[in-house]
Amino acid sequence: MSEEQIREAVARRDPGAMTWVMDHYAGLLWKIIYSILHKASTEDIEECVADTFFSFWQNPLAFQPERSSLKNYLATIAKHKAIDRYRKLNQRSELLYEESIHVVETEDTLSQIISREEQNDLQQAIEAFPEPDREIMKRRFYDGQKPNEISEALSLQVRQVHNKIYRSKKHLRDWWMKRK
Repeated sequence: MSEEQIREAVARRDPGAMTWVMDHYAGLLWKIIYSILHKASTEDIEECVADTFFSFWQNPLAFQPERSSLKNYLATIAKHKAIDRYRKLNQRSELLYEESIHVVETEDTLSQIISREEQNDLQQAIEAFPEPDREIMKRRFYDGQKPNEISEALSLQVRQVHNKIYRSKKHLRDWWMKRK
């Protein structure tokens, strides 16, 4: 089968043509992606390989046999998918580290504020907050949502969520000190 025939067969949604492509190029793509994501899980590498094939399946006409071979075309897609995944994984690990530091700070603050018998008082203090501060505090400290999740749910910027949490915690600390 020529590369032009493969391209046209995939464009016609011929699963046999796609199976042929996968059989011939999966090993190569795996090696390319592994060279970039060598510290990632096997699942991440497999997803990248699958994403590469899916990209070709979705838009086979983007491949131009007169400009490049199918092997090089798929290798280029795989390299870009792997780089994107690498960036995403590193961003996630940075966020997890940042959030773990935030959780430690939060736990320290909350452990100073909350005791079991005073939880109702604290809940009433939070209920007195204006919206969206009240909702943010409930989601963060009762539901355990991360600032990014709260940001998406309430259509706020992450920075706004962090600021509102900081100000609300300060307000609660002041409230606590006045009670003593």
